[in-house]
Amino acid sequence: MALDKQMFIYSLGTYSFLTDEENKLHRKIQNLNGYRKLLTNEKKKKRKDELKLIAMRKQTVLSKDKLVEIKLSLNQIVEEKKEMRQEIDKVKEEIGKLKSEFNKALDKHKGVRNLRVEELKPSNVIATFDSVLTRALGMPEGEISTDIMVVESYHLGVLKELIIEGFQYSGEQYLYFASSAGQIRTKKGVWIKESVWNKYADTLTCGLSIDEINAKGSLNINKFISYKALINSASEEWIGFPIDNAIVVNDLELDVPAEVDYIDNKTYEISRKVMNVPMNVTDGVGMMLPSVSDKNCMIRLPWIKGLLSVYDFTKHGRKVTDIWNREWDIVDDKISIIFTKSQMKLWSFYDSWEDYKNRFKKYNCQAAKLNEEAEFNEGKLNYQMLQSLVDVTNEELEEIASATIEEIKAIGSDQNVMLKILGATESNERKKEFQKALMMYPALLNDPHAKQTIMKRKESLVKEAKTGKLNVNGSFTFIIPDLYAFSEYLFTGVAKSLLKKDEVYYRKHDEGKVAILRSPHLAREWGLKNNVIDDEKAQRFNTDAIYISNDCVLARLIQCDFDGDRVLVLSEHKDRKLLEVAERNMKGIVPLYYEMGKAEPEQIKNKAIYESLKIAFDANIGEISNLISKCWNSDKPNYDVIRWLCLENNAQIDFAKTRWEPTRPNEINEIIESNVRGNMPHFIKYDAKRQKKVKGRVVKKPRVAEKTNSTVNRLEDIIPKTKITFSKVAGGKLEYKLLMSDPEVEMNQEIVDKYIELDRSKGDVLKQLKDEGKTKKKAKAYVFTHIKNELLKIKNHPSYVVDVLIEYLYKQKDSKYKDTLWESFGDIILENLEVNMEKVLECVGCGEEFVKEKQRQVRCETCHKARIKELGKERQRKARELKKKLENSA
Repeated sequence: MALDKQMFIYSLGTYSFLTDEENKLHRKIQNLNGYRKLLTNEKKKKRKDELKLIAMRKQTVLSKDKLVEIKLSLNQIVEEKKEMRQEIDKVKEEIGKLKSEFNKALDKHKGVRNLRVEELKPSNVIATFDSVLTRALGMPEGEISTDIMVVESYHLGVLKELIIEGFQYSGEQYLYFASSAGQIRTKKGVWIKESVWNKYADTLTCGLSIDEINAKGSLNINKFISYKALINSASEEWIGFPIDNAIVVNDLELDVPAEVDYIDNKTYEISRKVMNVPMNVTDGVGMMLPSVSDKNCMIRLPWIKGLLSVYDFTKHGRKVTDIWNREWDIVDDKISIIFTKSQMKLWSFYDSWEDYKNRFKKYNCQAAKLNEEAEFNEGKLNYQMLQSLVDVTNEELEEIASATIEEIKAIGSDQNVMLKILGATESNERKKEFQKALMMYPALLNDPHAKQTIMKRKESLVKEAKTGKLNVNGSFTFIIPDLYAFSEYLFTGVAKSLLKKDEVYYRKHDEGKVAILRSPHLAREWGLKNNVIDDEKAQRFNTDAIYISNDCVLARLIQCDFDGDRVLVLSEHKDRKLLEVAERNMKGIVPLYYEMGKAEPEQIKNKAIYESLKIAFDANIGEISNLISKCWNSDKPNYDVIRWLCLENNAQIDFAKTRWEPTRPNEINEIIESNVRGNMPHFIKYDAKRQKKVKGRVVKKPRVAEKTNSTVNRLEDIIPKTKITFSKVAGGKLEYKLLMSDPEVEMNQEIVDKYIELDRSKGDVLKQLKDEGKTKKKAKAYVFTHIKNELLKIKNHPSYVVDVLIEYLYKQKDSKYKDTLWESFGDIILENLEVNMEKVLECVGCGEEFVKEKQRQVRCETCHKARIKELGKERQRKARELKKKLENSA
């Protein structure tokens, strides 16, 4: 949904707004940093050579001459290392001086900064998906727009000026717009043309200005800018959204009695106790009648976000009161959608629901939906979930990993497995053109390119399995509270439950015990509940989500809310051994409870926005979760340390909004530090994301700790290293001409030669772009667009160019490597295939697919020849019989 339409915008760094003087200094610093890095690498190589020679010198069988030679070589290396250290020190000193000059230049800058025109280059173009923002601004699909730009902070001084003063480009003034929660974590923001903002501001904010917000008490600034950024989420327009049939009501907030591990956020003391745990059991979720939709979906309206779940609340009563204390009659007022207060982020700044609706309609605001309930991706365990199970025997681990092992062994001989590992499945919502083509025409699996891709993917699967990514019999789905109890509360005032304390309802699994898992999974967070299936629950809860009881603290255990969180649901019937192990490990484990800080509201001013963002940029979530992994995979995991780190991690997650973090007591800090020293767990060496590669070859693996007997580390010995033996798994011969527009295309050697040249040089270009700080995704998008454009310069006829390349790569060369072709021209190839597949029939003889070439053809060529031969024999037999009859009658 909303992922097929793409627009293009510029993604820049604060260095894109430097003056000529600042830019000159910046470039010098960059060059010197590169030189220092080169010297450091050379120094490391010398050290390796030194260690080799020292090892050789220790050998007792060496001759005296050889020992003298080694000594001389060592002395030379020592001198070279000394010279390199001196040179590195000089470079560092020079960089320090330049940085001082650079900072002085930044400090003396006055006025509005200008975007350097040369920064608007193809390598700085990124794709953005269709959203409320792009639709409101009328950004054209497939084209580059300068209405908005993304800027990443590398220099706080420049960022401050860009936020407070904005910047100018091509005679237009740009204003800071917003940063999503994800952008805050990556130190990014979105800027928008002032003229465009002035034109569409009321549409994007439902008529709510900053002045009005400030006058009515304001709110936490980072919350404000992340709420403002909600309209930039990939989505599709909800045309005809029934705003007049919607209302907003209070959430259901309960004090749920439960046993918890209470962590004092000042002393870090952990005490187990029974307490009333405050729970907003409808946090982020609302309801819509089945007449509105039959699928749960996430929604976006100005200042409104969350999940709308399908539920018939009309069976509970008629009268309900909204958050402004107005009473509504569900039937007379034709209410079909009920939002909750937790979904309407800025509700208090509107006088009433009528006020919001009137502005919504007056300013032509837009509703949008995203992540509509569908066949979600098949679930896999990850290392965080698995590492928390510390009591696992080797036999149990082998059984848990057995489905993954079987899949790895089936690669090369099972069509469904091969399509799955290539991502050619309905559940993959972000399929590329090659994956779509595979689903349409599985015979592509017989092509050397697909086989080569499968071999690479198999290597990745083995590595992923060794890092805990294991197949399970479950899928990710929305998690939703007991909406029966919520509706009872709304209409009667009493939250009468349909689901009891330890019950859930999930119709995709049979009755019995289920495990509910959410990422990130930091402490031991296996939610084990009873799946209860009966007619009443089936009538009330009629979607594929999992519904949980409001009388339990499961949401606290797995740290979820209900605004669209997805969980992995496993069943004892399909993953029996895994749930047995989880139940044993969860004995004595209760949810963690701790209080978080809250930020006070403050007036929204540009300077205050900068100060809030600067503080939020300091949060580091990944670092703490890495420390937790170190602890889990040590010889003796300290569960107290893990619980303390969970407190700190969740404080970091909320830091952008709360601007609060706990302070470790000294004695606690000593305990934590002693438990998290050293490198990352041993299994991380198989994590492809942490490996450095050059031209596809791993040149540097992450530094990891010695192998312990932890659960995930032991997978190294369990996951097999099997070779692929390909067999013909897709019916029918691959007819490569189905990928072409003109099967009789006239070849063009100039196009072929240019393609070969561009394909060979793409690795160097990718490396250069990554060195410049571009992400892998962004770098690849630029490279393949560049290749396409260069080829079209030779012949501006995309279909012709594609046909020439297919004829060359599939017929003349029969190449294993066709990634560049599919990445650059996949859309055209897919269109050709869609048209040509209408000519593909199933042979009435052998049942395999073939390409129809004649009007009445119903058999493939082989079966057609066999049929002709058979008919010939039949005619000969009949002729012999007729001849015999004539002879007998004579």
